[in-house]
Amino acid sequence: MVALAHDPELKVPSPRWRARWNAFRRPIAEEKARVLKERWESLPLELRTNNQISGRHLTHCGFTLGASYCSFHCTHCYLPKNANEIPIPSLVQVKEQIDANRRLQGPGGGLQITGGDVADAYWKSGRGDELIEIVRYAISVGSIPMLMTHGQTLIEHPEFLERLMVEGGLRQISVHVDMTQAGRHGFPIGRIKCEADLHPVRQAFTDLALRIREKTGLLLEYALSFTVTRRNIDDVPEVIRWYLADPQRSYVWRMLSFQPEADTGRTIFSQRPITSADVWEKICAGVGLPLRRDVSIFGHPDCNSWASLLIARPSGKIFPLLPDDKKFDSLLGEVLRKIGGLSLVNDDAGTPPYRLAGVLFQHPVLAAKLVFKLLRYVTSRKAPPEILRSLLRGKVHTLGVGMHNFMDAKKVAQADTDPVVKARLDSCVFKGAVKRNGEWVAVPMCSMNQQTWSEVYDGRLNDPELLKQPQVFTRTKAPGAART
Repeated sequence: MVALAHDPELKVPSPRWRARWNAFRRPIAEEKARVLKERWESLPLELRTNNQISGRHLTHCGFTLGASYCSFHCTHCYLPKNANEIPIPSLVQVKEQIDANRRLQGPGGGLQITGGDVADAYWKSGRGDELIEIVRYAISVGSIPMLMTHGQTLIEHPEFLERLMVEGGLRQISVHVDMTQAGRHGFPIGRIKCEADLHPVRQAFTDLALRIREKTGLLLEYALSFTVTRRNIDDVPEVIRWYLADPQRSYVWRMLSFQPEADTGRTIFSQRPITSADVWEKICAGVGLPLRRDVSIFGHPDCNSWASLLIARPSGKIFPLLPDDKKFDSLLGEVLRKIGGLSLVNDDAGTPPYRLAGVLFQHPVLAAKLVFKLLRYVTSRKAPPEILRSLLRGKVHTLGVGMHNFMDAKKVAQADTDPVVKARLDSCVFKGAVKRNGEWVAVPMCSMNQQTWSEVYDGRLNDPELLKQPQVFTRTKAPGAART
């Protein structure tokens, strides 16, 4: 080895291949396995099922209590009415909260950079460099940041998005697009009659991602966030079909999240509220398949329903990733018990296949059982032949389609007397770190919407130091051509 090290012809492994080799050798971090075990043991016994993802594959998705400002005035906003009057937290405060989320989640946890529309807030306050640092810091401590936004600022100032990617390392964005939004330039809410009227917006984001990918060579993926109301529920199938019509779209938009309206914050609630069953029926209609709601469970089944689709390129043929077969649940349970801590989140080094290969190499018997079962599945009569051919060529990708069902504020307030509500909060997979009595705790988003946001806002309003920094409501003009 010493002689080789001095061989002038020897090529030093690139950082990319070094990352891939390390991913193969150590596909699951010990800390992650420990945190997952603790999370599993905290779940109610009735939720520790073979197809439970929480405590096996993830602890929970975290979020920051970031800038609360948003330039939109949507009919369904879960924030308190005074959100735009609240100072942006300091960079030190945000980093402290990122650290707390990281401790509660373990390594590789998803962290939503949110609060209001943070891209909006930091750009308009002239503090764009600060948001770049927030993203960069989240990555440096081992979290995977996703920027939550309506995206108008990024569409109008793509150079800001490019800096977030190149300098900050951002690779994932959740873009909220639906007809509840008021404030999108060129698409006034009064003129939007159906969701198809907003397809040009969705296409504009698709084109933006493709341009930046080509220019920078960096990965950029979207998730769609979509509030479902009585007014637009019949359009859900059309939106899904629009994404599935072009595999290039679903190669950029990797998640489609449909969220039934909740009576919380400043929402204008439908007179005839929709149900989660209504929304799932429309999702199945859009996919064109009778998807099983509980094929995998994220926390409580009343909160989340999710299906992953295999999409073949270039044909666009689709097929559910997991079989709609109760017999498969026991094998899924075994897989999650042994290798559930594996993360397949993409990165610049392209390590997911190497992490997968590494964990299967460590469990050869389980790997053989899983491969055999999945081969039978994708070669069954139900599967389009194109799926197997594309798998063998490596020309497939996944698209997650599902539903996140938030609770009404009145329901959350009844948690002490309603065992179902308490179970939903206890098993929540969407929690942010909040400091209470000097200790950081993970608070479910439904609890944030019901009361905790107001508590956080009170703290910021009573912190005069925050007003020494630029705020959106103290600026007389937008930053314009400023570097941020």
